[in-house]
Amino acid sequence: SFIGEVEHEIARMQRDPASPCAVLMFDLDHFKRVNDTWGHAVGDEVLKHVARLAAREIRKVDHVGRLGGEEFAVLMPGAGLAAANVFAHRLLRLIEGTPVEVAGQSISVTVSIGLSELWASDPAADAALERVDEALYRAKHNGRNRVETAS
Repeated sequence: SFIGEVEHEIARMQRDPASPCAVLMFDLDHFKRVNDTWGHAVGDEVLKHVARLAAREIRKVDHVGRLGGEEFAVLMPGAGLAAANVFAHRLLRLIEGTPVEVAGQSISVTVSIGLSELWASDPAADAALERVDEALYRAKHNGRNRVETAS
């Protein structure tokens, strides 16, 4: 359903290009280590915890979705890069500062975040998600637990 929301926003922007829409993608850093250390059931609880934190922080008009594995995305209609960047840094700090308590363990995780705007000229959701995915992987390459904006 998240991809459908991105498609809907691109179509809306084609009718009204003056209204921005940002998208960010985030991935849990070193998530394999969580699964390997505590097991997949605890890993699932960590994913749920991060999803709840993200859902708590978004605006009513935003959409958050899990794209697969430990990768999530947030669609922010009406938000430009500056507002999305503020949100991304707030989310980064929140996740880093809010460990999950599972089976008597306190588990801290961090995320890497890629950020981009949707463009009215995007032919489909894949084009925008490709840009934001490149920014996400740049965040991972540049040290993780950071935000990178698509160029």
